[in-house]
Parts: sequence; C-alpha cells; structure tokens
Amino acid sequence: MTPAKKPALHRALGISKEIEDAAWFVLGPGLLGKASALDGRTKTWSVQASAELLERLERGVADPKAPMMTNLRQNLEGATRGAKQLAVELLFLQSLPLAHEVKSLKVKRARVAEAASWLEPPLELPDELYAGMTDHGVIRDRTAEFNWTIWDHLKWLCRFVQHVAQRPAHVVQAAVKDPLAFHRLVAGTPDDQPAIRRSIEFLVWPSYFEPVVADVERQEIRDAFASLVGGAKGDSDEDISADIHRIRLHLDQQAGQRIDWYSRQLVSQWRKVGDPGRRAWLLRTHHDNAELLGEWRDEEAVTLDVEHLRLLDPGVTAGLVQNAVDEDYKHLGYVEREDTKTAVFAFLTVMKPGDLALYQSSGKVRIGVVLGEPEHAKDNRQLRRKVRWFDEEHDVTGLPRHIQRQLTTSGNIVDITRVIQALEALLPAEAEEAEEGTEPDAAVEPVEEGFRPLTPEFAASLHMDLEPLQEIAELLEENRQLVLYGPPGTGKTYLAKHLAAELAGDTTDERVKLVQFHPSYAYEDFFEGFRPDKTDEGQVSFKLVAGPLRRLAEEAAKPGNESKPYFLIIDEMNRANLAKVFGELYFLLEYRDDRIYLQYSPNEPFTLPDNLYIIGTMNTADRSIAMMDAAIRRRFSFIELHPKTEPVKGSLLRFLQARDLDTTPALLLDALNDAIDEWDRDLMIGPSYFMKKSAQTPKGLRRIWKYELMPLLEEHYHGQLNRAQLEERFGLEQLLGRLAHA
Repeated sequence: MTPAKKPALHRALGISKEIEDAAWFVLGPGLLGKASALDGRTKTWSVQASAELLERLERGVADPKAPMMTNLRQNLEGATRGAKQLAVELLFLQSLPLAHEVKSLKVKRARVAEAASWLEPPLELPDELYAGMTDHGVIRDRTAEFNWTIWDHLKWLCRFVQHVAQRPAHVVQAAVKDPLAFHRLVAGTPDDQPAIRRSIEFLVWPSYFEPVVADVERQEIRDAFASLVGGAKGDSDEDISADIHRIRLHLDQQAGQRIDWYSRQLVSQWRKVGDPGRRAWLLRTHHDNAELLGEWRDEEAVTLDVEHLRLLDPGVTAGLVQNAVDEDYKHLGYVEREDTKTAVFAFLTVMKPGDLALYQSSGKVRIGVVLGEPEHAKDNRQLRRKVRWFDEEHDVTGLPRHIQRQLTTSGNIVDITRVIQALEALLPAEAEEAEEGTEPDAAVEPVEEGFRPLTPEFAASLHMDLEPLQEIAELLEENRQLVLYGPPGTGKTYLAKHLAAELAGDTTDERVKLVQFHPSYAYEDFFEGFRPDKTDEGQVSFKLVAGPLRRLAEEAAKPGNESKPYFLIIDEMNRANLAKVFGELYFLLEYRDDRIYLQYSPNEPFTLPDNLYIIGTMNTADRSIAMMDAAIRRRFSFIELHPKTEPVKGSLLRFLQARDLDTTPALLLDALNDAIDEWDRDLMIGPSYFMKKSAQTPKGLRRIWKYELMPLLEEHYHGQLNRAQLEERFGLEQLLGRLAHA
C-alpha cells in the first residue's frame, strides 16, 4: 500500500527522516481515516477498534509479575482483528522515537512482531514499519517513564485514536496542516499523559514540536534561551512550545542546521548544574508512620502532607516555595521550615516519572519507580504521586555500606541519586527483557574501573623512567589527592596534566580540569558562591554559581560515571589562602565517605566522590610552601620533583638525545645546579628552561641565561651575593669554561 503523503514541511525540517517517515507510515492513514498501512484493508483508527482495545487494557494485568506482553496477549484473547492490529500500531508508535532504550533494538522489534503474530492469520509486517526503528532515537528524556508506564501510554493512545475518530474529518485534516491546530486536537484527549502526547505531537509535526517531553526540561530550555527571541510568551503548554520553536529557529539559523538540544554545547547551557537525569529519592513519613507506609504500598502511591500550604502548581520555582513556606509555616522552627521547603520543591518540581523511590520500615527497604506527575489530594491538604512499589524487600544491614550511609540522611524527601547505580542493581529483573522468542541483548564489554595502566611508551613520551611515575600513580589512587612540589622548571604542571589524562584514558579533557590558585582566590571561586546576574527585565540579581570543584564533583557522581576517574589539577596551590579556599571541604578531603552541609547550600548534603582525584602543584622557590598548615600536609601526599632526583633527573638529556640535539644544555643544567649549595636545593633550576628551540643556539642560550635564569638567581641570593659574585659563580661563560676544562 502507498503510504499517506506527508506534508513537505515535515521532510524539510525534521530531525530524523527515517523515524518521522516510519511514524507517518502508521499515523498518516489513521489520521486521514484510511485503512491501516500494515495490510491495506483493516480500519484500525475507528471508534469501535479503539473502544474495544481500551476496554481490554482497562481490565488491568492478570499477573503483575508476568511480562507485559504476556498480560497483553491474555487481555487480547478473543479480540477482533481491528483491535489486535491497532495494538500492534500503538506498540510501535510508543517505542519508535525513544533513545537510550533499556531494551535492545532487536527486543523492541520483537515486541511488535510478537503482537502481529497474535492475529489470525498472522500479520506480516511491511519493511516500512521497521525502517525507522533505529537504535539512536530522538527522545532522550523520560525514556524510563516510557518503559515503566507503557500500559498507561497504550490506554492514552487508545483514547487519542477514539478522540480523533469522533472528530469531523475537516477538523482532523486542518490539524494535519497546522501544528497549533494539531496540538489543540491532541490536547483534547481525555486523561492527559503529557509525555506520550508530546511524543505524538513531535512525530506528526517534527518541524514545529521538539523531541523533548519532560515538563522540567522544556521549562529549562525555554528559560535559558528566551532572551534570544525577546522573552517568553507565557507559561501555558502551548506558549512554551511556541517559545521553544522560536528559539530553535533562531539557533538553527546561527548553526546553519537543525540543532540538537542534547548536544554537549547546548545541554550545558540549559540544564541546571548537577542535574543527573534520573534521580533516586528516600521518602519518609512523619514519625515513621507504619500505617501510612502501608497505604503507600497498597495504593501504589507516595504522599506529602501540606495541610497549611497554599496551592502551588507543579514545576513551581524554588523561590516561590521558599516564600510560601516561610509565610504559611511560621509556627514551625527554622530547621523544620527548611526541611519542608526541600520536600515540597522536590515533590513538585525536581522529582519526575522514571525516578527511583524507596522507603524503609522495620529494618527493611522497599524500592519503587515514580510513574506520575504531582497531584493535589484530600482537599489540597496532600500532594500525591503514583509509584509502582516492587514486592521484594531488602534488609538494611545487607545493603552496601554507601547505601546505608545515605539512609541515615535526615529529611522527609532526600535526594540519594549518588547511589542510584547500586539501587538499580537491586531492582527485580524486568520480565519483558527475557520474553520467550526474543534474542538476548548483545554482550556489553565491562567498563574498566580505576586508572588506566601506565606504559613504558608513556614514560618515554615524558622522557622519564616508568617506575617513579608508577609510584606517583599508586599514591594518587590510594590517597586520592597529592601535591607535586619542586623548584621552577621541573615540569610539575606538565606532568600533572599528562599523567591525569593518561590515567583517565581521556583525550578530550572532559575528565581532567585545571584551575590556578592566586592570593585573591576564595571559596566562592573554587566551590560555589553568589554572582551578579542580569534578569530578562534588565535588573541585577544574584544567583548561586558552581565553581570548578563542585561542577567536576557533580559530573563524577552522575550515574554511570562512578567507575571513571576524574581529575582536578590545582596549579600554584600554595599561592592561595588554603583554609579560606577549602573551607568546610577540608573535612571531606580526609573523610570521603561522609557528607557535610555547605555554607551556601545548607539543605543539600555534599560528598566528594570517590572517583575524584586532586593533584596540586607547588613551587618550592615560593617561600609560602613553608607555611603550609598541618591540615593540608596530612590530607595530601607530597611528591618532590627535583632536578637531582627521579623522575626529573636526566630528563633533559633524554629529551635532547631523542631529538638528536646538542646535549650541551643538559651539561650546563647539571653544572648550574652543582654550583647551588645543597642547603639551597629548593632554588635549583628545572630542565624546562632548556627544552626550548632557542636553547640550541648560542644566542638563544645567552638570552635564556640573561633574562630568565640570572634574574631568578639574583632574587634568590639578594643580600648574599653581589652581581659580580653571581656572575662568577653562575655566569654562562664561567660554566662553559668549567665544562671545557672538566
């Protein structure tokens, strides 16, 4: 059958032609009232077929522990061909645009094929249906919700089909030609399910709607870029879609192509710092109310009492929550009000479908998955979300120690996303992944944990011996923070950067960051602090901005990154007031397993991830190193890089020999350092001064000596040696003469 013709605008401006064409292969005939493209004769998008399928879905599942497809097959036994074929189409549309799907591409295709096999005679699926079922996808948020709420999504799709079938033909045809008309059509479907609705909006109108279905991500994108198009229109669903469309057209023009909201360059501009995607939440009742916990389990929900709180909408900002709680809960103490603010904001805005939830009772922990958006219940005295609680309970004492530590954090709603990977390992195996007749997922090679091994080739590239480099790496892996100290020119920063990149196995510098300390550097620069910010109205306000340590720590703690080492290099570490810069973080440098509450984020416990390593560099020619306090010395391993000891000793000679260059500069360096007294060994000169191209010519060597080395030595020996004495002892001509007579 020839598929329904798709408006040219879709093809010109879509983000994935193969996905959009495959979607329109099914959607086109359905929306335009034609027979199904799967067989060319069955009318699936009808009131009768959709009503029958919906009625069978609303019977619920016969066995909650059985695979979803097993329950669906049982519900469809005895159904008409139209209802069964509609189920095939809706299963296809529900999973088609998803990226990073839990299941493999083969399993997704097998699900649709299995449903087609239930028809009598079995339905042979056309190639056009599979063409768009690629493994890349375009919807990258809320994929967890699509997996856990597939039954609810299928029911919404049935209501959508029924809603379309009941509309006059000219109304539907107008919607196919106008994105806003289509939005109004699809928004009229009873019992809205925003994620799947927005997915269908995108599949029908990819030139207008975006493959971003989560409320929080749509809001963040719009708010981050609204100033580019003259500000936001409003906060309705339609307004936000229009704002994002205008923003996207503007960015498309700048980029010269259709932009990707999840590209590294863009996502860093709109996604809030530290947003880990899927989160995990520890939920508590007041006074560990066992009866209420039982209601949560039986009703598949979680609730938060807000008896005295005014009505706040989902997605409310933190500022509005703060003002509301401060005014409505004046009868509570400061600490209780702060806990209430954290809980309300998390419940209404931060928590989202697909997140993990858990509660503990009588020494046991039960885990679930958040399925619904927040709702007001019991005359607006309670907030409620749908949660699928799993049957299996876990003994607290048998859980990994880092999960047990998170369970001790105070608060009614606590973000414990940092242990989400360990929690996901406790989830019951999804029965759908092992359905009969499906092929197992391809084997995934395990991620190599820890440091990448150092090789002789790497050591040779630095012109150093492998053994001392290996010892530095072992010390760093064991203690997680160390300092490279030594005289100027010994390659401390160079070694730190290259060693970190090699141990991380990261050639992009995404997991290796460098910051340089100086006397005015402060905690607000290093970790977090308030910075002036200009609002859309042109007014000046202050916002909390994360510094390099906080940003890197949040990245290292994200789920999936726990096995990857991250490195922060602090150059010229001793030039700052370290007690002022590190503040309360001193504690975490020694106790990585514990958490602290921060001066600018008092409601958010912070822990330094185990996979974050800190390398500091210190110049011993700067006397401030002598004033290092015992707290820093105890928390860092100190490794000397000195011209007279490995791995620096002999590195200049190896450097010159590897390039077939004159080795005289290496001999001069040794002679110069021999002329410096041993008790002034911190003043000796490193090899990097002589690794320049100019050091290979007499003129260049004289310039290095006159303008770099002699001024340094004059400063070191000020008041001890006059200029003539310095020249006699350290002058270039004098040293060359000594070498000639040696």
